[in-house]
Amino acid sequence: MELDQKERAWLWLSDSLGAAVTAAEKLIFRNDGLLPLFDAALKRGPVGFPDELKPKQRADLIAKASQSYIDSLISAYDKMGVACVTRDSEGYPRLLREIYDPPLLLFVKGRPLQQIPLPVAVIGARKCSDYGRQMAAYFGHELASHGACVVSGLAAGCDSAAANGALTAKSAAYPTVAVLGSGVDIAYPASSSALYEAIAERGSVVSELKPGTRPGKSTFPQRNRIISGMSKGVLVCEAGATSGTRITVDFAHEQGRDVFAVPGRLTDLMSVGTNGLIKSGAAKPVFGVDDILYEYGLFTVDSPPPVRRADTSKLSAPQRKLYELLLLGEKTADTLCEQSGFSASDVNMYLTEMELSGIIRQLPKGEYSL
Repeated sequence: MELDQKERAWLWLSDSLGAAVTAAEKLIFRNDGLLPLFDAALKRGPVGFPDELKPKQRADLIAKASQSYIDSLISAYDKMGVACVTRDSEGYPRLLREIYDPPLLLFVKGRPLQQIPLPVAVIGARKCSDYGRQMAAYFGHELASHGACVVSGLAAGCDSAAANGALTAKSAAYPTVAVLGSGVDIAYPASSSALYEAIAERGSVVSELKPGTRPGKSTFPQRNRIISGMSKGVLVCEAGATSGTRITVDFAHEQGRDVFAVPGRLTDLMSVGTNGLIKSGAAKPVFGVDDILYEYGLFTVDSPPPVRRADTSKLSAPQRKLYELLLLGEKTADTLCEQSGFSASDVNMYLTEMELSGIIRQLPKGEYSL
């Protein structure tokens, strides 16, 4: 990894202050620019520190101001396969550079960021329903298949489903990017480690936090501004009334990004957030991938519908009744017994037949879904 003098200065500043963007900008302003600041610290000359800088931060800035220390950082990151992209680097995402508080530096594991095609964030609830997971995977796959790059946060639920969906688009040159709330070398949650490796191989994993940094409460909201900041638009697949996705949506509005939302059932608690965004005018409703692609000149009439309907023409009358009940949402066998009036043994028989025919499936919590 070759860095010029200004990029080396950004690396020094980021390593000393972490992701404290506001403090770094005040420090740069107080010293008439990044290079004069770096030069003063190298020469152990007077440095103008803003009042909010803590004693340890001030000490780190001076102690780490040496070319040999920066060389050691570059060598360590090279061994890890991690690239450093600064605000002044050619590979820094153009859209991200335009936001109010762009990261000082991005750590990147995977492919260069300047190769990213149209970036669209696909996000949603961590504890999503089967419907939310299906929609995230559908939109992830379709967006990547039609030339977009899916940006997400690697979180469990909708984010991971969207990234997995994008990776199934075999023709996509750069299917997905994951922005982490930890160091770029830490797959969080641990259950996403295989997905993390797949993204790093075909796309990239990004963080403003230096390698080795563990995730914390404050790191995820910071991460969310990058997800929206590097994207042209943000799609919310599913969100409850108090979902954390609202943080990303608020950032997207502040940054002038498009916001889309997938409508959900009025009775589904996990669709209160998305339906609310649509009702308030904070998001445009989408009913298929074309509703997003059209915004960016990639409209195609060949996109399949979000949900593929199974062949129900051969269902018996009792099976059709159960099918119609499941059209209203996931239900357990007990609930289907109560609502259909069928015996438990008959319901179990019909469900088994429908499951073997591929018309329904059983979910982890014992519910059945189309």
